[in-house]
Amino acid sequence: MRPRRRTPAGAALLAALLLVLTAAPLAAQGSERCASRGYRRATRAAAGTVFVGANAGLYEYFRRAWWSGERSDFFVQNDWDGHFRDQDKFGHLLGGFHLATGGRALLEAACVGPTRAAIWGAAYAAAFQLQIEIWDGYQARYGFSPADLVANTAGAGLALGHHAFPRTRAVIPTFSYARTAALRNVDRTASDLRPTVDYSGQTYWFSADVDELLPAAAKPYWPGILRLSVGHSITDWVDPATGEYVRAKRKLLLSLDVDPRKLPGDHPAWRAVKNALAYYHFPSPALQITPSVRGITWYR
Repeated sequence: MRPRRRTPAGAALLAALLLVLTAAPLAAQGSERCASRGYRRATRAAAGTVFVGANAGLYEYFRRAWWSGERSDFFVQNDWDGHFRDQDKFGHLLGGFHLATGGRALLEAACVGPTRAAIWGAAYAAAFQLQIEIWDGYQARYGFSPADLVANTAGAGLALGHHAFPRTRAVIPTFSYARTAALRNVDRTASDLRPTVDYSGQTYWFSADVDELLPAAAKPYWPGILRLSVGHSITDWVDPATGEYVRAKRKLLLSLDVDPRKLPGDHPAWRAVKNALAYYHFPSPALQITPSVRGITWYR
C-alpha cells in the first residue's frame, strides 16, 4: 500500500519567517511610539495585512502543489507510527512553534502587550495549521490527521509555554538536514521523493542551553557555548536502490553542538542572525542510541 504523505511543515516555517521579517522594521521604530493611537492603528493594520497575506499566499501554494490531486469526501486518516515513524509530526511541531513565535513577534511590534501577543500568536498558529488539516481531509492522498493536529497544537503550546515560564526557554526545538541517497537517486528509481518529505535526512532536536540550567556554582565547569541536544530521525523509508517504500526504524540521538547565541558580538543585526541560527543544529559528533548504539564522528 502506498503510504500517505503529510503536507510539509516547511510552509509553516516560511509563514513564520515572513512574520518575523515584517516585525523587525516595525519593532525598530521604537516602542515609545506605541503611545500614539494613530501609530498603534497603523502598525496593527500592517500586521493584519501580513497575517491575511501570508495565509492567502500559502493557501495558493498548497492548492497548486499539494491539493491538486484527486479529491474525496472528507475523511479521517489516523497515521500514527506509519512508514516514516512519525518523523513528519516533529516537523508539524516545529512549524507550529515558529508560527506562534513569529506571530507573537509581529503582534508585539504592532504594540500588542507581550501576554496578549503570545496568546494570539499561538491561536493564529493553531488556526493556520487547522485549516490545512481540514483541506487535507478532502484530498484522497492525505485525509484529516488527528496526529498532525496534536503535533501542531503541541508546537504552538511550546511557544506559549516559553512566554509563561521563561526558564523553559533554555530548551528549544532545532533542526538539521542532510540529503539522502534515496533523494539523490530519484531520477534513476522513478521515485517521487522530494526534499520536503525526505524524512530520513531530517533530524529534529530539542536543544538545551545547559549553562542556563545549571546552578551558579556549576556554571564554571560547563563550556557555555555548548548545548546538549536530544534528536529523533529515521532510517531509510524509501529504498535508495529501488525507490520502493519500506518501514523505517527510529533513530534516537544525543549530541553536543554549538549554540550560536553564545558567539561573541552584540550588534543588533548580529544578535538577530545568532538568534535565527540558534534553531539550526550544526554538524557535530553524536551518539546514536537506537536502532543500534554507535558513535558518529560528524552527524549532519
